[in-house]
Amino acid sequence: KAVVSTQSTGINNISELHRQKPPPSVHYAKNMPDIDVLMEEWPSEIEELLSKINLPSADLDCDLKDYVDIICNILDIPTQQNRIHSLHLLFTLYSEFKNSQHFQKLNQPENNENIENQNG
Repeated sequence: KAVVSTQSTGINNISELHRQKPPPSVHYAKNMPDIDVLMEEWPSEIEELLSKINLPSADLDCDLKDYVDIICNILDIPTQQNRIHSLHLLFTLYSEFKNSQHFQKLNQPENNENIENQNG
Protein backbone atom coordinates (compact mmCIF):
# COMPACT_ATOMS: atom_id res chain seq x y z
CA LYS A 1 0.00 0.00 0.00
CA ALA A 2 2.87 2.37 0.77
CA VAL A 3 4.36 1.68 -2.67
CA VAL A 4 1.09 2.62 -4.39
CA SER A 5 0.81 5.80 -2.31
CA THR A 6 4.39 6.79 -3.15
CA GLN A 7 3.77 6.13 -6.85
CA SER A 8 0.58 8.21 -6.78
CA THR A 9 2.39 11.06 -5.06
CA GLY A 10 5.18 10.84 -7.64
CA ILE A 11 2.73 10.91 -10.53
CA ASN A 12 0.89 13.88 -8.98
CA ASN A 13 4.20 15.72 -8.50
CA ILE A 14 5.16 15.12 -12.14
CA SER A 15 1.72 16.23 -13.33
CA GLU A 16 1.98 19.43 -11.27
CA LEU A 17 5.47 20.06 -12.64
CA HIS A 18 4.15 19.77 -16.21
CA ARG A 19 1.28 22.17 -15.44
CA GLN A 20 3.66 24.79 -14.08
CA LYS A 21 6.17 24.41 -16.90
CA PRO A 22 5.98 27.29 -19.40
CA PRO A 23 4.94 26.29 -22.91
CA PRO A 24 7.80 25.72 -25.32
CA SER A 25 8.67 28.72 -27.42
CA VAL A 26 8.72 28.53 -31.18
CA HIS A 27 10.90 30.71 -33.34
CA TYR A 28 9.17 31.28 -36.65
CA ALA A 29 11.24 31.61 -39.82
CA LYS A 30 9.15 34.63 -40.92
CA ASN A 31 7.36 37.24 -38.85
CA MET A 32 3.99 35.96 -37.73
CA PRO A 33 1.18 37.96 -36.12
CA ASP A 34 1.01 38.03 -32.35
CA ILE A 35 -1.60 35.70 -30.90
CA ASP A 36 -3.26 38.63 -29.09
CA VAL A 37 -3.74 40.42 -32.39
CA LEU A 38 -5.34 37.32 -33.92
CA MET A 39 -7.71 37.07 -30.95
CA GLU A 40 -8.98 40.63 -31.33
CA GLU A 41 -12.65 41.04 -32.12
CA TRP A 42 -13.43 41.19 -35.81
CA PRO A 43 -15.33 44.13 -37.29
CA SER A 44 -19.11 43.72 -36.97
CA GLU A 45 -19.48 43.50 -40.77
CA ILE A 46 -17.25 40.42 -40.86
CA GLU A 47 -19.03 38.78 -37.94
CA GLU A 48 -22.39 39.45 -39.60
CA LEU A 49 -21.16 37.94 -42.86
CA LEU A 50 -19.83 34.86 -41.06
CA SER A 51 -23.22 34.32 -39.44
CA LYS A 52 -24.79 34.15 -42.92
CA ILE A 53 -22.30 31.96 -44.78
CA ASN A 54 -20.72 28.60 -44.09
CA LEU A 55 -16.97 28.43 -43.75
CA PRO A 56 -15.24 25.90 -45.97
CA SER A 57 -15.56 22.43 -44.50
CA ALA A 58 -13.11 19.56 -44.78
CA ASP A 59 -15.34 18.24 -47.58
CA LEU A 60 -14.12 21.01 -49.89
CA ASP A 61 -12.76 19.55 -53.11
CA CYS A 62 -9.11 20.64 -52.81
CA ASP A 63 -5.87 19.22 -51.57
CA LEU A 64 -4.72 19.64 -47.98
CA LYS A 65 -2.17 22.34 -48.83
CA ASP A 66 -4.87 24.52 -50.41
CA TYR A 67 -7.28 23.87 -47.55
CA VAL A 68 -4.63 24.98 -45.01
CA ASP A 69 -4.05 28.13 -47.08
CA ILE A 70 -7.79 28.91 -47.15
CA ILE A 71 -8.35 28.44 -43.43
CA CYS A 72 -5.21 30.31 -42.42
CA ASN A 73 -5.99 33.19 -44.75
CA ILE A 74 -9.51 33.53 -43.36
CA LEU A 75 -7.95 33.89 -39.91
CA ASP A 76 -5.21 36.30 -41.09
CA ILE A 77 -2.45 33.75 -40.53
CA PRO A 78 0.23 34.08 -43.21
CA THR A 79 1.27 31.00 -45.13
CA GLN A 80 4.58 30.27 -46.76
CA GLN A 81 5.79 27.32 -48.78
CA ASN A 82 6.32 25.34 -45.58
CA ARG A 83 3.02 25.54 -43.70
CA ILE A 84 4.23 24.04 -40.39
CA HIS A 85 4.61 27.44 -38.72
CA SER A 86 1.22 28.56 -40.03
CA LEU A 87 -0.38 25.40 -38.69
CA HIS A 88 1.37 25.84 -35.36
CA LEU A 89 -0.04 29.35 -35.07
CA LEU A 90 -3.49 28.11 -36.15
CA PHE A 91 -3.55 25.44 -33.43
CA THR A 92 -2.15 27.89 -30.88
CA LEU A 93 -4.98 30.27 -31.75
CA TYR A 94 -7.51 27.45 -31.42
CA SER A 95 -6.09 26.50 -28.02
CA GLU A 96 -6.20 30.12 -26.82
CA PHE A 97 -9.84 30.47 -27.88
CA LYS A 98 -10.76 27.15 -26.31
CA ASN A 99 -9.14 28.16 -23.01
CA SER A 100 -10.42 31.74 -23.09
CA GLN A 101 -12.63 32.60 -20.11
CA HIS A 102 -14.87 34.64 -22.41
CA PHE A 103 -15.66 31.67 -24.65
CA GLN A 104 -15.91 29.23 -21.75
CA LYS A 105 -18.66 31.45 -20.31
CA LEU A 106 -20.48 31.43 -23.67
CA ASN A 107 -20.46 27.61 -23.71
CA GLN A 108 -22.12 27.29 -20.31
CA PRO A 109 -25.72 26.01 -20.61
CA GLU A 110 -27.23 28.93 -18.65
CA ASN A 111 -25.65 31.45 -21.03
CA ASN A 112 -26.89 29.53 -24.08
CA GLU A 113 -30.44 29.68 -22.70
CA ASN A 114 -30.09 33.45 -22.09
CA ILE A 115 -28.83 33.97 -25.65
CA GLU A 116 -31.72 31.88 -27.05
CA ASN A 117 -34.24 33.87 -24.97
CA GLN A 118 -32.79 37.16 -26.27
CA ASN A 119 -32.98 35.95 -29.88
CA GLY A 120 -36.39 34.30 -29.58
